[in-house]
Amino acid sequence: MVRVSLSRVCRVAAVPLLSALLLTVTGGGTATAAEAPNPAEYQIGTFNMAGGNDEHGVKGIEAPEALVRSIQERRPAFVALQEGCADWSATLRDRLAGGGGQDGEYAVFFDAVKRGDPDQNRPTEQIADATCKHGGVAFGNGLVVRKDVFGVAPDQPVESYPLTRYVIDDRQRMGDLEQARKYAEKERREMLCVRSEAKRMVACSVHLTYDDRDLRIAEASKAREILQGAYPGYTKLLGGDFNDDPLSAVADHFYAPGYQRGAEGEFKEADSPCGNEIGESTLAPGPVGWPTFTYCRSGEGTHNSGMKMDALFVSPTVEVTWSDATKALHSDHVPLWAGVIL
Repeated sequence: MVRVSLSRVCRVAAVPLLSALLLTVTGGGTATAAEAPNPAEYQIGTFNMAGGNDEHGVKGIEAPEALVRSIQERRPAFVALQEGCADWSATLRDRLAGGGGQDGEYAVFFDAVKRGDPDQNRPTEQIADATCKHGGVAFGNGLVVRKDVFGVAPDQPVESYPLTRYVIDDRQRMGDLEQARKYAEKERREMLCVRSEAKRMVACSVHLTYDDRDLRIAEASKAREILQGAYPGYTKLLGGDFNDDPLSAVADHFYAPGYQRGAEGEFKEADSPCGNEIGESTLAPGPVGWPTFTYCRSGEGTHNSGMKMDALFVSPTVEVTWSDATKALHSDHVPLWAGVIL
């Protein structure tokens, strides 16, 4: 177990499947996990901050400051972040988490992902961090969670799952060393999760590979296995950049079977045009008001291309009250927000 202070950026090492390294959140006070409150409506969100984007990744404090303002206005229970940067996360921590002490409303976590490395057997801890487009700072996933919802205690578990590493290991065990070598050269994508034991709830941020469909599908399969195996009986919230469309084989691993079309996951998608209904299709208002056939596995575009590649998945028992893909000045993605009863 590695003890990590909220006063600095959290770092996580790669670990075997379903046996993730635990980070322990510590601070200057004697905080204890909050007792589970009665169900209430909260906002949740997911946002790719574009730290690896040539246009937006070079930006400074204006990028995290814009997110700080949005979080302060919305007061979400949870925000999943992808393509974050270590310095941007430090700004979020300073502004939202009291600089890492116990005074802020939020806890902010960041975990750097690793660069690709052609040596498929090199230990993860010896591989350099991926970097953002400014200053050589670390690039990775983040989580922002409200302390009164998730609790912040000395034993609060934060877990990192190196999905790409797991896929590489699988290919090696299968004897497919050429494919393992090919995947080893890719940036090592991951899923980062934080648990609330008081509410039996877990919130995760995931970012899948963008330039290799087969690897992306395999990463999605690993994420599904982890979420089902590591968190039985938990209410689950998953935000991420899946780098694929809602009807893809990647998305099959997240949408609940009731959505059909090959779905084999366990989730409801908060921005589905079918709302809380889990089904194949619906008749939604068209451009001139006429009902239009629409797949439930769809939603608002979240990328500048117009494609929906970001999603907010929740356990089917979670009631979704609304959802909205908004705007962003400092990313090629837009934030996706939803109201939920937790």
